[in-house]
Amino acid sequence: MKTGANRFPSDRANRNHVEITSKATASIPSPIKNLVDVNRTVNIQQLLSAIGYEFLRTPATQLSDGGRELLMKQRGFQLINPTDKWFPGITELRENFASWDWRFGKTPNFSVQKTIQLKSASAAGAHQQEMKVKVDVEKALIKEISLILPNHEPIPVVSDMVGRAYSEDCFHGIAEALKGASTENMQQAMGL
Repeated sequence: MKTGANRFPSDRANRNHVEITSKATASIPSPIKNLVDVNRTVNIQQLLSAIGYEFLRTPATQLSDGGRELLMKQRGFQLINPTDKWFPGITELRENFASWDWRFGKTPNFSVQKTIQLKSASAAGAHQQEMKVKVDVEKALIKEISLILPNHEPIPVVSDMVGRAYSEDCFHGIAEALKGASTENMQQAMGL
């Protein structure tokens, strides 16, 4: 939890639209706000205290505000020490939940695709050809990269990115690299 974190990079929000295809339940983005934007004097200790007192005011079995009366019955709260000495086995749990398999390995398969414009290399043919770049991801690893031609024919792209961990930055890097290629170079590479 950061109370004075740097602003979020604006280029992430301004990236061109990508299409994501998945059978997984759609995520709902949560609003994100830097707490210092709301209260310039906030710090971690105050934040922990405020959250702790909210828990003390709320009964365990119902979602209602027990007010000051319930707060006084609770007799305060104590910060705990999350170590194996206090909680035997917690380090093993932490390592399991921080593992690649837990965090990413169970990610449902999905595909990401984006339309890119290829420029013509010849001065006479100053037109752009539209193509799609598609990345198939399985268990959070890039399985296949392909170009989708205007006639919807997929052409596999040979890349050392296959087998690497997928990230949004990785996808946009692939799309940007292909965007810089000319139509003629792409046709030659694909044997068209």
